[in-house]
Amino acid sequence: MESISDIQLLLALICASATSILVARLAIALYR
Repeated sequence: MESISDIQLLLALICASATSILVARLAIALYR
């Protein structure tokens, strides 16, 4: 049972979503 890999995948998805949201907010703030 490799639960560490699943946790790493979840963390990667969370980090990717967080960075995408931050980039989107920065883009909107800059274009306004």
